Amino acid sequence: MKIVIGFDGAVFNTHKLIQELLDNLKKAGHKSEEFKEIYKKAKTKRSNFDQKEIIDLLIKFDLNNKMEVTTEITSLLEDSDDFIYSDFYKFVNNFRKKDLILFSSGTISFCKEKIEKLKINNFFNKIYITDNRMKKLELIYRKYSTERLFFIDDRASEIDQAERLLTGIVTIKIERSRGVCSNLKSERTNFVIKNLSQAEKIINELTSKDAYAFSLK
Repeated sequence: MKIVIGFDGAVFNTHKLIQELLDNLKKAGHKSEEFKEIYKKAKTKRSNFDQKEIIDLLIKFDLNNKMEVTTEITSLLEDSDDFIYSDFYKFVNNFRKKDLILFSSGTISFCKEKIEKLKINNFFNKIYITDNRMKKLELIYRKYSTERLFFIDDRASEIDQAERLLTGIVTIKIERSRGVCSNLKSERTNFVIKNLSQAEKIINELTSKDAYAFSLK
């Protein structure tokens, strides 16, 4: 068994980070609407929060708060444990490290910074940061072709693509309360959940059935 879990949306609370960033910029005298517009434009290029895209857009629009946004993001990440979902630790502690794979996309340096500051590296057998998530997921799928593969993510398009292309993969779409991608519905996912506790229950039930079926052979 291998469990591939998306970082943003399943593990990291991107919505909370954005809201705190907006609040801090507003206190510093900047219009939150200005940053919201930049953030929306950044998300048309990437589906997760990405520091480099936002800073590049700030430069493009010649806005004076570029350095302050950079400073605020860095400062917030110093307390990045505040942005990890509370059910994460119970979930990873109830599975073997060798079965857990973390999956993230975006600017490599920023993703690594978030993950390192969270100190969650040791919970995972592998951590993949990639600009082409489906290509990497296909490589993981082929590498562990003899094992049951679970994919937990909040992005409907990638869940649907995985379900369409990777025969036998178990797709689990997580729709967190106020999650960035929760309003986009999957057409093909095997399961829809609200938290990782529900994912744990599904995985345990399916793997128990696998073990039972194997015992009957």
